[in-house]
Amino acid sequence: MKYEVVALLLIAGGCRTAPEPPAAAHAVEKRQLGSWNGKGSTTLGFVSESGSFRINWMTNNPEGTLSSFQLTLRSGISGRPLKVITDHRGAGSGSVEFGDDPRMYEFLVDSTGVDWSVSVEETFAPRE
Repeated sequence: MKYEVVALLLIAGGCRTAPEPPAAAHAVEKRQLGSWNGKGSTTLGFVSESGSFRINWMTNNPEGTLSSFQLTLRSGISGRPLKVITDHRGAGSGSVEFGDDPRMYEFLVDSTGVDWSVSVEETFAPRE
């Protein structure tokens, strides 16, 4: 009888259901805040509701001349510089993640001899 109990315990232990896999990670919600392109220098404004966003930039230098592109993120209220996103020469591209408080922001674009484009995509934490 002793062996029968051990055998039953071993069989019962092997019949457990498999543990449930961990809950799938929630996808981060995203939305486009703005997209701009041009030549030369300018100021561009946008509002972020989350304060968390990705900045994508690209430059093209079709003439092959000496060129520069500086993109600075600033407070849309005070104009205070928050971060130099890039200071690039010639053709190129990049992406920068930024996190701060929800507010009005602006870009200061300072460029010479390049065609440029900038886009901003806001990210929101998943809702449960």
